[in-house]
Amino acid sequence: MFPLLLVAMLAACHSDDPESAFEKNVNALTSTAWTHPTVTNSTDGDLSDSYAGFAILFTKKEANGFAGTFVISNGGYAFTEVTGQWKFNDAQTELQFDSGKTMTFTVDEKHLSLDFTVAPPTGGRTDGLSGHFTFAFTK
Repeated sequence: MFPLLLVAMLAACHSDDPESAFEKNVNALTSTAWTHPTVTNSTDGDLSDSYAGFAILFTKKEANGFAGTFVISNGGYAFTEVTGQWKFNDAQTELQFDSGKTMTFTVDEKHLSLDFTVAPPTGGRTDGLSGHFTFAFTK
């Protein structure tokens, strides 16, 4: 009788519920440090060489209405943030930083794409510093 009860208890603990879209996105986003992006700027074209050392790491750590934290290295002009918190919008189409930066994103187990616009700086040089950016990562 005990073995039968044990099997029934283990079966009850196992869940066949599929991952929600939120869970899939969080798991894919936080699965690795995303590095070596192909970077395209709307006015200046391919800027991949300028972001060769770029890396972004997302972690799961829910707090203050955010889904996790992030750390960026070599963000250049496209990413002035070094660290902060992130969350998805309700439609799961935008990634939002606590700094206010909002990006359209797509993510799966092997790819991450971030699309966003950086406002032009006041005065001086603007090439590669502003406009629409796309960061495309492949594991």
